[in-house]
Amino acid sequence: MFFSSFFKNEDGYLAIIGALVILALLTVIGISASRVSITEVTIARNEVVYRRNFYLAEGAALEAADHLSQYGNLEENLQSWMEMATEELNMDSVREYWDHTVGNGDAVIPEASVVDPSHTFFIIGHEGTAKGFSISMGRSTAHSIGIYGRCAWNGASVIKMGYQAAY
Repeated sequence: MFFSSFFKNEDGYLAIIGALVILALLTVIGISASRVSITEVTIARNEVVYRRNFYLAEGAALEAADHLSQYGNLEENLQSWMEMATEELNMDSVREYWDHTVGNGDAVIPEASVVDPSHTFFIIGHEGTAKGFSISMGRSTAHSIGIYGRCAWNGASVIKMGYQAAY
């Protein structure tokens, strides 16, 4: 008799419904927090990849500048990674140059950087006589050169630096 009256009593059903509603809300909040944290982790990973590629591309460009400072007259010391035809290499055309290889018979081949030889490369392009300098027979002429560094590792970054050389 005691058990039958206990199960027929409806005094606590609101507490059970309230507990279920709170449990459902906590589940929704937990799932939302999980999705937000996954998005934040993805953003942070992409930022790390971008920065790594940017700094490796910059290192490759600085390495090219270091090589240029050792060559002196670039017309006499032409390297395979130098495009000396004036204004042939720019940010629009540089994409084509990254795929150049000796096997394809290309004249200008990007040089692998010691920074990361499998992912970073550099190439330079002659941009003409430096602004403010005249062409004269009696002295060397200052030339503007664009240095391009590239890193392709889970994405790609290309950086361009200006350089001037007198020869």
